Amino acid sequence: MNTITEIINKLRAKNYTNDFIIENDMLICKETGESFTPDELVIEEIHRFEGDSNPDDMSIIYAITAISGTRGLVIDAYGTYSNPQISSFIKNVSVREEADFKVL
Repeated sequence: MNTITEIINKLRAKNYTNDFIIENDMLICKETGESFTPDELVIEEIHRFEGDSNPDDMSIIYAITAISGTRGLVIDAYGTYSNPQISSFIKNVSVREEADFKVL
């Protein structure tokens, strides 16, 4: 079974080296300060973790590429504990047709 840390390390090795946050309906790259609207982004991979014994363990990682070429990650809780601001933003981001989606 893959842990969140293992998946993050694998994605970092695939050049998803930045961390993104959502503020004021924009995705912000913490490292570069760039900001993006949903139409400037593509979700390349989604990794969802389901806690077998504890619902607090449910989380989701989005590997995202911006129009500028900046690549990074958005991490959120999954389900009841998800951040509504992140969920609302992400639902407006295109998912690459062949995107990898894994439930772990």
